[in-house]
Amino acid sequence: MLNRVQHPLPAKLIILFICAGAVLLLLVGSILGKGFSRHFRSSIQPFMIHYVELMQQELGSPPDLEQAKRITRGIPVDIHVFGPDQNWSTAGTQLDRSELIETFDEAGDTDRDVIISNISPQPHQRFRLKRIDDELILQSRDNDYDIYFQIHNRRDIRHGGRFSFFILFSILWILVLIYYMTRALFKPIEDIDLGVKQFGIGNFAHRISKYRNDQLGDLTDSVNQMAEDINNMLEAKRQLLLGISHELRSPLARSKINLALLENSVSKTEINKDIAAMDQLIQELLESERLNSPHKVIQPEITDVHLLIEDVIESEFGDRNITADLKRVTADVDPVRIKLLVRNLLQNAIKYNRNEKSNPKVSLTIKGKRFIIEVRDYGAGISPEQIPFLTEPFYRADPSRQRMTGGYGLGLYLCRMIVEAHSGNIKIVSERGKGTRIRCSFPLAMEMYKEEKL
Repeated sequence: MLNRVQHPLPAKLIILFICAGAVLLLLVGSILGKGFSRHFRSSIQPFMIHYVELMQQELGSPPDLEQAKRITRGIPVDIHVFGPDQNWSTAGTQLDRSELIETFDEAGDTDRDVIISNISPQPHQRFRLKRIDDELILQSRDNDYDIYFQIHNRRDIRHGGRFSFFILFSILWILVLIYYMTRALFKPIEDIDLGVKQFGIGNFAHRISKYRNDQLGDLTDSVNQMAEDINNMLEAKRQLLLGISHELRSPLARSKINLALLENSVSKTEINKDIAAMDQLIQELLESERLNSPHKVIQPEITDVHLLIEDVIESEFGDRNITADLKRVTADVDPVRIKLLVRNLLQNAIKYNRNEKSNPKVSLTIKGKRFIIEVRDYGAGISPEQIPFLTEPFYRADPSRQRMTGGYGLGLYLCRMIVEAHSGNIKIVSERGKGTRIRCSFPLAMEMYKEEKL
């Protein structure tokens, strides 16, 4: 049941302690109550009856008021006498006899809160005991006189209220103390949770602080070691990709030189395309790994972003029909990386656009303190379950991985690296049969994304 309640673990433990304490108190209270009741009947009641009998003997027969006042002086007892020739009370104000008779008659001899005593040595006396309003009333009969001994409970109400407040305050203070103690006890779990979230976003350089040398401390060491191992594996993968990419550049350069010496032919053209594609793959690998390194190499400067996009369209897609809706935007960005971003997005849009009546579209807008680059195509669209993986390295929506249906799966990954290096975010929206929109949002000022990185 407690697992379904979305509350912190310390609060659940406190609730559990309170429930266990309440059950324990009820159990102990029930046992003590029964024990006290038995002890009262077997030990206290006979002495009380015997004491009342002594008082009644001193009262005389018929009962004497002055003697009664002398007996009750200094003790918390009042005596009420009802008889054929006298009705009086040591308290000055008599109890209502009709109510007393009704109360005792309603209780009967079987009522649990009425204790019957027939231990008096005098056969004509009979005692009954009842609690009324926190006071004990003992009824006795002496010949034609009904005698009620009213035993007061001398609790000071003001002191009782203060004591109750003190008890309540103490309980609250203990609960607060227990809460903070359990919070301190489970503090490592909160730190482990925050650390795992950091690992989840790729920050494997983060380390969880260790507070104690217990099981939670051992768990902290294990999680930190896991992060270290994963970071080492990822770093090894990056170094492998960088090493392979660098090694491939030399033979590619020689191939380009040898290819230039050959006569023009269809085979030379196809080989040149393949070499260019491989060269682009190597460039994207190197660039993405640079941006994915702990020290991102970006060189921001004040740039007219709209002019930058126009330059990419004219220089690389001059023979293509591209619709541009560009607002004037001046921002602090790395122009080389933004050009690479726009080029990759437009290449994807042109490649997948299937509607001859609608051209790929690029737009540039400002929203608050951010500017947005959006590229849209009118192609077949992408299924919703594939969208979260499109910006992962080497992911292809087409499982056949044919060259004619796409690249190597690095284009959008590189776009994501460029956007994140500027502390921006990228969002892909696609609908089957209507096309795909890729929306990249950036802060306008360099100071903004510097602060966001901290």
